[in-house]
Amino acid sequence: MTIKEFAEILNNREYDNPQFTKAEIKVAKDNGFVIVYGASDDLMEFEGAICDEGGCFDGGEVYFNKNGVTEEGENVIESLWCDSEAVDENENMITWSYKTDIPHETFMIYQYGEPYCRGIVFSIDDVN
Repeated sequence: MTIKEFAEILNNREYDNPQFTKAEIKVAKDNGFVIVYGASDDLMEFEGAICDEGGCFDGGEVYFNKNGVTEEGENVIESLWCDSEAVDENENMITWSYKTDIPHETFMIYQYGEPYCRGIVFSIDDVN
């Protein structure tokens, strides 16, 4: 399975807890994929090959390595909270979105039918 195919499986779902099934997380782990998405108003969640979370109230940067979230490091994902440039195809603002130099694919999560999170999926092999 490719990262793009996996992101398509995760795409267009409603915000929930847990967000992903045990089977989906197993597929991510088995393929070395990391799923990143927003939870609540202050968390960047990592599922799959990394299982951790980083604090990012109102946005911010989360550093991590192959083992999880760290205080600093080479790998970083910037979370954007209600960024005016993060919109869906209908120009609706997306509550959570992310920027990173790590090659990745995206997927959408909705809450009550409104854009909630443009999550990302990447390979653990692309992490230093």
